[in-house]
Amino acid sequence: MKRIKTAKQLTFTYFSIVAFAIIAFHFSMFESMIEDVESIYAENRMLKDRNTAIEQLQGTNLTYLSVPPFSEAYVGKASLPAGVILNPAMTDDKPYELDESSDTDREVFSMRSLVMLNGQPQELYLLHYDEIYEVSEVQMFKTQSTQLFLSILLLAVSLWVVMRISKRLTTPLALLSDSLGKRSSSDLSAIALPEGAVTFEVHQLVERLNAYQNQINTMIERERAFNRHASHELRTPLMVMKGVATLLGKSDSKDFLERQRQRMNKACQEMEDYITTLLSLTRAEDLSSIAYRSIENNELEAIRDGHLGYLVNKSVTVQIEQVGQIMTQLPVPTFHILVGNLLKNAMACTESGQITIAVSDDRLSIIDTGCGLQGKPDGESYGLGLMIVRDICTKYHCDFCLVDNEGAGCTATVSFPQAR
Repeated sequence: MKRIKTAKQLTFTYFSIVAFAIIAFHFSMFESMIEDVESIYAENRMLKDRNTAIEQLQGTNLTYLSVPPFSEAYVGKASLPAGVILNPAMTDDKPYELDESSDTDREVFSMRSLVMLNGQPQELYLLHYDEIYEVSEVQMFKTQSTQLFLSILLLAVSLWVVMRISKRLTTPLALLSDSLGKRSSSDLSAIALPEGAVTFEVHQLVERLNAYQNQINTMIERERAFNRHASHELRTPLMVMKGVATLLGKSDSKDFLERQRQRMNKACQEMEDYITTLLSLTRAEDLSSIAYRSIENNELEAIRDGHLGYLVNKSVTVQIEQVGQIMTQLPVPTFHILVGNLLKNAMACTESGQITIAVSDDRLSIIDTGCGLQGKPDGESYGLGLMIVRDICTKYHCDFCLVDNEGAGCTATVSFPQAR
């Protein structure tokens, strides 16, 4: 498997490549500039010396002429010294270095020109060698060696600075990676910001990871809540159905059988409502696609009448006061479970007195005269009922609060979001 490099190693590698490229480019440009300057200088100097040689050769039969201080002129190719081999690609009036096979270790330039000497066209060759320029060129390269050393020193300092910056930027990520590697798959607690995290990106990364953690944790809690709610809330209708099935075999009375049939239908409907509601709490739904509906008084009366059986042997009355209208996106089964659980909790807390279902605009309150929050009844049903209520309110963006009344009992209030 290919080894993955660390951020430090990548930084060092990339910086080294860039530094080498900069140095190589600098010296190639310097060498090219020196050659261009030398070529331009030689061309201008040889053109001047060519004109001088033409003037001095006119009226003579000389085939060789020294043009001080750096040039020599030859008439005709045959007059060139032995060992001088011209560049085969040379053209007229342009300076060219001698061919590498020439018998000289000097950097000699040559130029060929077609001129008129004594009324005859002649080829005039100039050889040019500037010792002072060659010495100056060597000195310039020595100067560049000093600059190279300074450049390397500067690049080394720059590399140290870059590595320090890289360490400061990558250390928090390394610490975060180590921290995540040591966490177990079941650890969904908040991820701590690593030490030395100074960049916005690291802060944002930790925030996003924690947001994902929260989403996963929420999904797990939904699953656990579903199992917990289902195991408890479905137990009651199942027991009713089991009891009805037992009773059906003990009597042939039509009235008795009808009552048992109604009990079984009610238990089945209650079970269906719970299953529909609990499953909906585990699903992610697009609430914007759910239409609003109004809650009518007869729906509230049906919910109330379906729960009056919890008041057996209690002197408690349940009344409905409707002074406004509720518009909600809650499906019918979910709304029934919401109100029914609040009613059951109120009935469990109230031994005598009154329970009021108060309806105003987009708000439903269930007010009882029972024991209040400090005297909550024992039993699992009380807590689970409120947990389902809170889960429903969370999903459908409703506000839920439960407070003690000034006199006796408490008030559970659900505020529904306004229709858009």
